[in-house]
Amino acid sequence: MESGGAAVVVAADCAEADAFTDLLLGLEMPVGGRIIVGGQEITMWLPAEREIGLVPAGAGLLPHLTVEQNLALAARDDLAPSFVHGRVAFMARRMDIQGFLRSRPHELAHDERLGVALARTLCRLVPVKVMVVEDRTGCGPCHAAVSAALGADPGLAVLVVTDDRTRVASLASPSLFWEIIDVPEP
Repeated sequence: MESGGAAVVVAADCAEADAFTDLLLGLEMPVGGRIIVGGQEITMWLPAEREIGLVPAGAGLLPHLTVEQNLALAARDDLAPSFVHGRVAFMARRMDIQGFLRSRPHELAHDERLGVALARTLCRLVPVKVMVVEDRTGCGPCHAAVSAALGADPGLAVLVVTDDRTRVASLASPSLFWEIIDVPEP
C-alpha cells in the first residue's frame, strides 16, 4: 500500500476485524509473522511508538468531553498547555472543524464525529503514516473519514478494516483489497 492511497481488509466478522486492528495497533502480539510499515518492521514496537492512527467505527469520542477536550487528550502527553492549545487549534483549522470545538459528540452528525476522530488521531505527537479506519456493521459508513484522511495529508496511507464487503464497495477504488480467511490445517 502506497502513501496517499487506500486499501481494504475484509474480515469474516466484527471480532476478527477487531483482532486484526488490535495487531496493527500493537494492542496484541501476533503468534507469527511481522508487521512492516514503510519498509520498517514495527512488530515489537509499543502502541505509542507506531505511526498508525485509528478512526474507530462510531468515532470513539468521549461523550462527556467537548470536541476540543477530546482533541486535547491526544495532543497532551505532558506538554505545556499552550502547546496543546496551539496543536488543537492548528488541527481544527486543518480539518475544518473549528466550528465544533465547543460541541459534545452527540450534537454532531455521524460524518462530523468521524472527522473529529480523524483530527484527534492527527493531533498525536508521533506522526501518523497509516490511518486505520474501522467500518463495522451497525455503524454509519466510513466514506467521509476515508475522504478526509486522504485529503488531510498526501503522504498518509488509509487502510479500511471492515466486516462487510458490500459496505466498502462504493469507496473510490482502493489500490489493494485483502480478505482474511481461515485456512484449514493440513
